[in-house]
Amino acid sequence: MIIGVDARPLSYRLTGIGYYLLHLLEVIQAIDGKNTYVLISNKKIPFDCSRQNWRKVEGRMGARFLSTFWMQLFAPYLARRHDLDLFWGPRHHLPLLLPKDVKTAVTIHDLVHQRCPETMAVENLIVERLLMRSSISKADAVIAVSRATASDIKAFYPGSGLKVRTIYSGIPDFAAHGKGAEQNGLLADLPAAYFLFVGTLEPRKNLLKVIQAFEQAALKQQDVYLVVAGNIGWKSKNWLPGLMQSRVRNRILLPGYVSRNTLETLYKNALCLVFPSYYEGFGMPLLEAMSAGIPVITSNLSSMAEVAGDAALLVDPHSTDDIAGAMLAMLSRPDLREKLVYNAKKRQKTFSWQSCAEQILEVFELVGRN
Repeated sequence: MIIGVDARPLSYRLTGIGYYLLHLLEVIQAIDGKNTYVLISNKKIPFDCSRQNWRKVEGRMGARFLSTFWMQLFAPYLARRHDLDLFWGPRHHLPLLLPKDVKTAVTIHDLVHQRCPETMAVENLIVERLLMRSSISKADAVIAVSRATASDIKAFYPGSGLKVRTIYSGIPDFAAHGKGAEQNGLLADLPAAYFLFVGTLEPRKNLLKVIQAFEQAALKQQDVYLVVAGNIGWKSKNWLPGLMQSRVRNRILLPGYVSRNTLETLYKNALCLVFPSYYEGFGMPLLEAMSAGIPVITSNLSSMAEVAGDAALLVDPHSTDDIAGAMLAMLSRPDLREKLVYNAKKRQKTFSWQSCAEQILEVFELVGRN
C-alpha cells in the first residue's frame, strides 16, 4: 500500500501529539519494509526518511493557523498525484474531500471540545467542531489512545463504535529526540526538594488548584518548591493572578517550555509529578514520570486513573484540600514514594511503541483489505 500521513505535528515545536507521531514513525519505518509512506505537511518536516520507500511532501505555508486549510485543500490533489491507498490522520482530523477509493484511519487523542469546551482557545474549538465529527464519520478506522477516549467517542458520536480500537501509546524516550540546549542556569538553581508540574498552562490543566494546594503544603514545609514547566497557553487570566498573588510566589519557578534533556533532569530530581487535570485523553506526562522513576499525583477522572494504575495517588481535581493532602503525603512518607515508584516500574510494561506501531499496522492492513 501507499500510505499518506498528516505529518503537520512534526513541523512545529514538538508537544504531546508531535512526540506521539515521531516515536511511531520511527518504529514503523524500522519494522515495515512492505508499504510506501508519504509524509505530508504545509511546511518543512524534520524527519529522516531513511528508507527508499519513504518520502516527504512539504508545502510553503508556514503559518500554523492556516495549516488546517492547507491540508483540506491540497491533500485530495496529493492523494491522486501519489496514488495513495490509505491516509492516516494522527491528530483528530482527515481531509474531507479525499478520493472515495482512498481508505482512511484517524487517531483521536481526546474530546476536549466536548468535555471541556470552555477551556479551549476559540480557534481550536471551531476547528474541532467543524472537522472531528465528519472525520470520524468518514474514517474506515478510528484509533483511540485510551479506553476513556474510546468511550467518549462512542458516547458523543453514536454509530462509530464498531470502527473504534484502543491502542496505548508507548513510554516517551527522552534520550532519542529533540535534546536542545541544556538550560544550565535553571538546573544550577534547582532547589533540593520540589514538586513538578508539566503541561501547557491552560485552564484544563488545573494549575490554579495546584498553586493553591502548594500554598497549603509549602506553609507547613518551608524548604519545598514548585516548578512549572510549559508554555503559557490561552486564558491565562484564569490562573495568572493566583500565581502573582500567592503567599509563596518566591518558591514557584516558571522556566516555560524546556528542552527534552532539561525536562528529563527536572523529572528525575523532582519529589513527584503533580498532574491533576480536569480532563485528559491520555496524559503523556504520567508516562514520562514513570520513565524518570518518580511518583505521581493525578486526577481520578477520564483517562488518568486508567493510565496511571497503581503507580499514582489519585485525587479529586476540584478539591484543593485533596491535592494538598497528597502533596503532604509525598513529603512525609518516603515509603509511599518508594511503593509508587516500584509500581511504576511494573506499570511501564503496559506501554510500548513497538506494540503501538504493530497494532496500528494491523489496522492499516485490515482497512486496506476491505
